[in-house]
Amino acid sequence: MNSSTVFKTDPPDIRKPPAKVVSTQFYTALLLGLFALLSFSILLKKLPKLYASRKYKIDGIPSWKETSLFGWMPVLFRINDQQVLEYAGLDAFVFLGFFKMCIKFLAICSIFAICIISPIRYHKTGKYDDGDDDGYNPDTYKRYARFVKRSIVSILDNTEPSDPSLPPDATKEKYLWMYVIFTYIFTSLALYMLVKQTKLVVNIRQKYLGRQNKITDRTIRITGVPVEQRNEESLINTIETLKIGKVSSITICREWGYLNRLFKYRKVILKQLESKLADCNPELRDVEHYSESYTTESTSSLATSSKPLMGRPTLRIGGFGFFGKEVDAISYLQEQLKVVDKEIFEARERQYSTTPTAFVTMDSVANAQMAAQAVLDPRVHYFQTHLAPAPHDIIWDNVSLNRHERMMKSNFVTVLIGVISVFLIVPVSYLATLLNLKTITKFWPSLGKFLKENSWAESLVTGLLPTYLFTLLNVLIPYFYEYLTSRQGLVSHSEEEISLVSKNFFYSFVNLFLVFTLAGTASNFWGYFTDTTKIAYQLATSVREFSLFYVDLIILQGIGMFPFKLLLVGSLIGFPFVKSKCKTPRQRQYLYQSPIFNFGLQLPQSILILVITIIYSIMSTKILVSGLAYFVIGFYVYKYQLVFAVDHLPHSTGKVWPLVYRRVILGLLLFQLTMAGTLAGYPSGWILSTCLFPLPIITVMCWWDLQTNYLPLINFIALSSIREFERGSMSQQRPASNILNPANNHSSTFSHVAEDESYEYPFLICPLEPPMISETTNSNNSSDDVLVNL
Repeated sequence: MNSSTVFKTDPPDIRKPPAKVVSTQFYTALLLGLFALLSFSILLKKLPKLYASRKYKIDGIPSWKETSLFGWMPVLFRINDQQVLEYAGLDAFVFLGFFKMCIKFLAICSIFAICIISPIRYHKTGKYDDGDDDGYNPDTYKRYARFVKRSIVSILDNTEPSDPSLPPDATKEKYLWMYVIFTYIFTSLALYMLVKQTKLVVNIRQKYLGRQNKITDRTIRITGVPVEQRNEESLINTIETLKIGKVSSITICREWGYLNRLFKYRKVILKQLESKLADCNPELRDVEHYSESYTTESTSSLATSSKPLMGRPTLRIGGFGFFGKEVDAISYLQEQLKVVDKEIFEARERQYSTTPTAFVTMDSVANAQMAAQAVLDPRVHYFQTHLAPAPHDIIWDNVSLNRHERMMKSNFVTVLIGVISVFLIVPVSYLATLLNLKTITKFWPSLGKFLKENSWAESLVTGLLPTYLFTLLNVLIPYFYEYLTSRQGLVSHSEEEISLVSKNFFYSFVNLFLVFTLAGTASNFWGYFTDTTKIAYQLATSVREFSLFYVDLIILQGIGMFPFKLLLVGSLIGFPFVKSKCKTPRQRQYLYQSPIFNFGLQLPQSILILVITIIYSIMSTKILVSGLAYFVIGFYVYKYQLVFAVDHLPHSTGKVWPLVYRRVILGLLLFQLTMAGTLAGYPSGWILSTCLFPLPIITVMCWWDLQTNYLPLINFIALSSIREFERGSMSQQRPASNILNPANNHSSTFSHVAEDESYEYPFLICPLEPPMISETTNSNNSSDDVLVNL
């Protein structure tokens, strides 16, 4: 590659936002963030049950004086890892641990970048960051470089900085060895922290889960049960014959679709009945004397024989509620409820076809762990064992599906997401290429002429607009993927969440990073994928030219948008409208329920920001510092939400960590590829690039180490951890570490699984809930609705 091509003197690149745009973005994001923080503090005082709902549910959770505007802040800062584990669970502990790891890593890298890398680069090239200093005041960096120079005289020589507009002289390329050295340092630091955090997750998970003895910990899920063995007696004999332990109970899943549809219909009727009761005067709600003459034989005879009572709501029983005879709504819906209840009782007595899935509860945790890791049958796809999700985590609608239906759903959604991801490459690539003045002028001459004549408009369109469009795409598509994942037929919410993390990161990384970045600088975008020799160089070139764009993005996401997450904007926007329509006790109860936190929507973006920051760690100190601010703010925002404001229902017990690990490894490989491509652009750069060759090998070895040595410990509980707890229980000894002692967790929400939960199909055993028609106030000043059976 000819270095003269790389370092040819060109006019300023119109794709790169000038420095004043970055400053504008920073001040805009800062104002947005401060506004959101102040608004949250005010709303927290006004609506504490909306913004701190978990504080009223969990005994012993840290609290603060509600009269203080910012009193929640010091309380949040003082919450330690033990309390996070106790009140938010192991999943939240792992999630926040990722942010803590990122803060430590980026803080160390930022110190190196501020004190060594950027001063040396400025001293040698006249640029503080690599390829993005257009418009910056050089006097500021001269003063900074002189200050640092006095501190590290041994590193800097006495030559004057070179002219940044000229190609670098070969004699001054010695400083590029700094790129090689710090690529090794940053890679080693990242791998060290990844392995250290993995060991912490494994240690906490083994010691904490080893002390659990609930039904979830003793249950396995078996798939591929043959038809002839889909009965309790046969299945128990098969398992116990293998001598892997005694079976306590078995639930063979069946095709309960009909019963499921009845309960859904009953829920609709119950909601309508409660709404009509709320419209009725209290003295007219008691209708037992009026409905005694009704039977559950036929709703048509009820409609023809009943007449509305004065002052009571009515409805028409014809199509769409606009046609047919007008009847007393309460009586009609009450009889409808009785009819559905009768059908449910009858449906519970029916026999349903079995599916090849069964939940088997063993007599001990150790036996369940051994059974989950054992190969029970020599035939392919028969008697496959898995650890069972918690009962409340199971999606029974999907469990009720037969194998053919589940496979059809899974394959259809997988193919659909793949097709959508491929088609999204086209608009994203064209969007990126259209966000520069030259291409805009080509496709829209009048707009291009206007932008040329108005520098403020050019800065807005080519500088700020890409950031906001990128953010918009990054918000909308993940929710669409969430919807598709919910239709995939997965058997638990935790499986859906982990699957969504993978899907959304793939979309964000491929479409919103690689395609967007490469297409933004490539005149022939698709040509770079057909000519693999250009990928490293093109990636390095694109990364250098888009550095200020990513500075803008990280500043907006971290400083500007993160504080708005505290406001629970979705709940806040709908709160006035929903509250005005909440006329039933059940609706008022749901109004203040904690929002559901989904790692699949929150985690992929943060991993992508870390990957971007790692890739730019040597080239751009501004991105490093912005990334550090992003993770510091994000850590405290998510810490507040997970402890005080939101519920995380899935029960994956930290199994999302391997996904994080592998994606950080991917980021390190791209970082090394980018640095190799960057160094290759200099004269004799192939020597420097060759020196980086061992790094990808070391990085892949760390990935392999996770797969072979750590992954089994993340998926399963070691038998020694279980036996250690059993011996400790017998000798009544307590573990030394407070964070691993569940005895101290008197109000722990970590376990998630109530003692009385079981793996029986809920609609077979649950009581038929009557309408809610009144409410009282309990001692905690929270509304508890009283169920009254009409």
